[in-house]
Formats: sequence, structure tokens, C-alpha cells
Amino acid sequence: MSSATASIQKLADRLLASKWHNGVTLCLYDCETGKETHVGAGALSTRSPYFAPALSILVTSAILLQLREEGKIDLDHPFQRYMSFPGQVAELHVKDGIDRTDRITLRHLMSHRSGFGDFFLFKNLARTVHHDFANGVDSAWGFDEVLQRTRSHGAVAAPGVGRRARYADSNFHLLGRVIETVEGKSYADVVRDRVIDRLGLYSTYVYCDPSDHRPLDLMSRSRQIHVPRTMASLQADGGIVTTAREAVTFLRGFFEGYLFDKRILPHLYTWRPIFYPVVFGTGLTQVQPPWWMTIPHRLGYKPKFLLKPVPRMIGNVGIGGSFAYYAPDVRAYVSGTVNQLSDPARAVALAVHAFDTLRYEIRPEQFGVLAQSLPGQSFDMPPSKPACPDRMAASDRTVEFR
Repeated sequence: MSSATASIQKLADRLLASKWHNGVTLCLYDCETGKETHVGAGALSTRSPYFAPALSILVTSAILLQLREEGKIDLDHPFQRYMSFPGQVAELHVKDGIDRTDRITLRHLMSHRSGFGDFFLFKNLARTVHHDFANGVDSAWGFDEVLQRTRSHGAVAAPGVGRRARYADSNFHLLGRVIETVEGKSYADVVRDRVIDRLGLYSTYVYCDPSDHRPLDLMSRSRQIHVPRTMASLQADGGIVTTAREAVTFLRGFFEGYLFDKRILPHLYTWRPIFYPVVFGTGLTQVQPPWWMTIPHRLGYKPKFLLKPVPRMIGNVGIGGSFAYYAPDVRAYVSGTVNQLSDPARAVALAVHAFDTLRYEIRPEQFGVLAQSLPGQSFDMPPSKPACPDRMAASDRTVEFR
């Protein structure tokens, strides 16, 4: 084991030593060398399946971008246009006595600017659902119940209004139904055909069967909880199961042009604050905590890490402590999970530590001079050649983001 791998492994082992973790895993891919660093602790290795809500948002976004590229959808059209029964979502967004449902576009949903109140994640709006989930209450819900809960919690803002994004699980639930309607098949089948098979993934899938015991049960503080019906209900906004290795493969597919024309990526970076220090774009997030915010998590690191600036990380972190990030200034990917519901900051801290190790231990002589060593390359879009021969190279296509 290299000293750099040992440094990351030490942090994973430290997490596992607490009662809050039954497994920790991480895969780090260095674009400069093509080398991967694999770390696992407890019940998880980089080949172990885990619940990856962090990846679900990116998978759903990738599919929508493919459909847009094929002319099957327009992101600025109302989402109702792509529903089999538009009346099913009537009066879904009512504020001040005005129904604005028909003004909500696919882009609003992807960027969490629909104005829906969240029924699941945030305690101030979710009230009991997230609380029950964290306490191991296993409940299931279908699409109709999602609509019912969304209506009952009410709208909090007009669509597209304000400078902030407002997270709501309803947004990606609706996008999942749009995908199913346009493609005429289940969300799980679309993910298999458009993502899993294209990238050659073997352990990644949409969790649909509560009798499936392959993913490791989540931890909620010091308690291991078994909530398969809840996880099977998440689907497009949190239902992906994967491994740390395959999550990195997906990230490369997302950012390097294997799934859609990567020249569209800068148009997704319309960052709006959602909760500090996270900002949300169109279908993905960016986080760059200030150095002082990382000090509690960097205590015990090597002293040279302690006051270093944090690289900006683009991707997502999800409930359950899964994370999937590309660091454009470092030119590296990291994915994995701390498998903990109650403290997502631990997941971000582990990702930051991996990038710190890469910058200051694996290739310190290169960091800070990448721009000179790779002239003409965009760090938001790593250079690559599309893997699928039936897909035209990005340079051969004209991209119009609309």
C-alpha cells in the first residue's frame, strides 16, 4: 500500500472505529496518470454495492440530456407536455390561490427552481417523513402519493423566481416519470439501456425490489436500519445502487462525453445557492467549503493539509453519505460512501481528504502548474474520446443548448 493510499485508508478506518459506520469505501481516479486509488473499510470495499442517492440525480440528468440531444424533449417546455395524463398533476403548484403548474419547465425541475415545497428531506417542510426514515420506519410510496404529498405541503415560491434554488424531492420524481413517458418503459429499464449498458457497468442498477439484500444497510447515527421499501420508492431521485469503482466510471462518462456531448457542460453550471456552501446548477451541484469550515474534519490530518484551500468539487452528495465528485482544478474524480444518514459533512470531508492527498502527496510537483502543462484544455471538461463508436465526436456536432 502506498503512503498516499495509507493516508486515505487511515481516515476511513478512523470513521469505522466510531459506532456511526458499518462500512466506508472510496475510489479516486487521477486523470493525469490514469491510476486509481481504492480504499475500503468494514463491510465495504470498492467492489461492494451500496445505496448511492448522490449518483441518482446525475444519472437522471444524463438521460434527460441524451433525450434533449435526440430532440425528444426541450428543457424549456413545461413538464406537463411530457406526461401521459397532464391532468394528473393539475394544481400541483398553487401559491396565493394561483395554479402555476403549467409554468414549470423541465429546466426548473432539474435546477430545483420549481418552487415546490419538499416533502422528504428538510425537517422544516418534511415534518415526519425524513424523521421516520432516519428512525428506521420503512414505508413505501408510489407516484400518486408523491403528488399528494407535494400538494399537501404546498408551493413555497413561483417557478424560476428568486436567486436561490429550493431543494424538493418532487422535482426528480417528476423527471423520472417524464423519462418513463417519453421512452415508454420503466425508469430502471431506461437506466439500463442508456447508462449501464453504454458504460459496461455490472454492479450498478436501480433499486426496485425490497427483497434485494445486496446493498449494505444504512446507518442512522449508531443504529443500522433496514429500510428497503423506502429505498425502492426513491427511484429517479435516489434509487441507484452502485460500487465505488463503477461510480467513478459513470462520472467519467458524464464529464468526458461518453453519455452526451460534453460541450453542453458549461451551460449546466448556472450556480445558485441552495444551502451553504453548496450551490445547485442544472442537474448537479458544486461545493467548495472555505478552509475554516474543514478544520474540524481535518484535525488529525497531516499539518500541511490543515489550512489548505479546498478544491471546488462538481457532482453530488446524497442522503446516506454517498458522494460522487469531479474536481476540475485537480483533474481527478472521487466516489464512495460513508453510509451514514445523519451527517453528510463526513462524506464531503472524505472526498476533500482524497483530493488533498492527490494534490499534496501523489503529485505535488504538478499541482499549481497544470494550466501550463496542458495548454488549451478546459478544466471543466476533461479531454477524452467518446468510447462508443456509434456516437459522433463532439467536434463533429453543433451544440445548441435550449
